[in-house]
Amino acid sequence: MKQVDQEIVNYIETEILPKYTKLGGHTNSHIEQVIDRSLKFYQQSPDLDINMVYVIAAYHDLGRLVDNKTHHIESAKLLRADNFIKSHFSADEINIMAEAIEDHRASLGREPRSTYGKLVSSADRNTDINDMLSRVYDYTKHLHPEMNEDEILEDARYHLRIKYSPDGYAANTMYFDDPDFTATLTKVEEVTRTPAKFAKVMRTHNAKRKRN
Repeated sequence: MKQVDQEIVNYIETEILPKYTKLGGHTNSHIEQVIDRSLKFYQQSPDLDINMVYVIAAYHDLGRLVDNKTHHIESAKLLRADNFIKSHFSADEINIMAEAIEDHRASLGREPRSTYGKLVSSADRNTDINDMLSRVYDYTKHLHPEMNEDEILEDARYHLRIKYSPDGYAANTMYFDDPDFTATLTKVEEVTRTPAKFAKVMRTHNAKRKRN
């Protein structure tokens, strides 16, 4: 497999990835996962430019530093404004990368405009059930401080199901072959099948987190 240009890697690792630490939580591990998964999916489409694949993955959530709700748009703006990127890629390449970043969210309800967009959107899928449970619970609790524990659990279950159930938007917008993601969908379906089942699993998961 082709390798990412080392100068680009050095820039991303020293100037871009450290910015994600400001977001806290699981952000850094998520970005690393998306980069790894993007490079894995690149092997299914070796006609793509591996440097572009890498940069798209590294930038795709950077806009969360500006606005979480529109982070896909803000991330693309940050990419377009980056002088290092402008010095290493053509205007057409930057436009393709920016559009891929804008298109990466599964919840947008439309197909990405390029294979690059389909790749990063697919790589953005979480395949770690424990990380998924932590993220949905913490996000729900942060977003709805007025909810009691039972309400938080049911809201978290609801969001997992609309995204990852067999008819969920994430399950139906996967563009690359990924056995890990297929296995994760099966696990999510089992865990979220009933409120009682999910509540039991989530409480056990949170208890383990507290001990650690």
